[in-house]
Amino acid sequence: MNNQEYAEMPKQWRLNTSNLGKLKELQKMFAQHGYELTSTQIDLREIDADSIKVIVHKASQLGERILVEDTSLEIEGAKVGVNIRWLLDHLPNYVGHKAQWQVLLAYHHGDKVYIFRGLVNGVIVTPRGNEGFGFDPVFLPDGSTWTLAERKSDHVNARALAVKALINNKPMAIESVMTSWTGPWQDEDH
Repeated sequence: MNNQEYAEMPKQWRLNTSNLGKLKELQKMFAQHGYELTSTQIDLREIDADSIKVIVHKASQLGERILVEDTSLEIEGAKVGVNIRWLLDHLPNYVGHKAQWQVLLAYHHGDKVYIFRGLVNGVIVTPRGNEGFGFDPVFLPDGSTWTLAERKSDHVNARALAVKALINNKPMAIESVMTSWTGPWQDEDH
């Protein structure tokens, strides 16, 4: 894949999110690279599928070059995937289990969706630290002595790794825009 296969990186981006903690964290990361990040707050209904389909669907629903973010936490012995809202209430049950934190950033341009990934392996621990949000107090990255809520260095931060991939224009995948969905939705009871 070469840089001519996808669009040039603009210096200003918009992120669709209502999560102010996530927005502030990402704004700081973008600023470190000389980029500006603002937000939109368009409520999107999320499909119940694998993380790639979820991010492609989200990006396909918005205007061109509006970033979407999707976080997933895979935990050994748990079937969670993108349903992190369910997981947060059940994390104490998984202390000591291996985990993988994945952040996908994506936007669509033309008929393609460009997907950028950050991935960090770790383990679930009892809560430690007061910074961050979500599962930060219980996620201990491999090779670190601090949870994400105690110290979130860029090399163990899946969001920072996804931003770096975006800034360096290195998508993990390029997919076609998703124009329809007939499968289940995350807000449906199964």
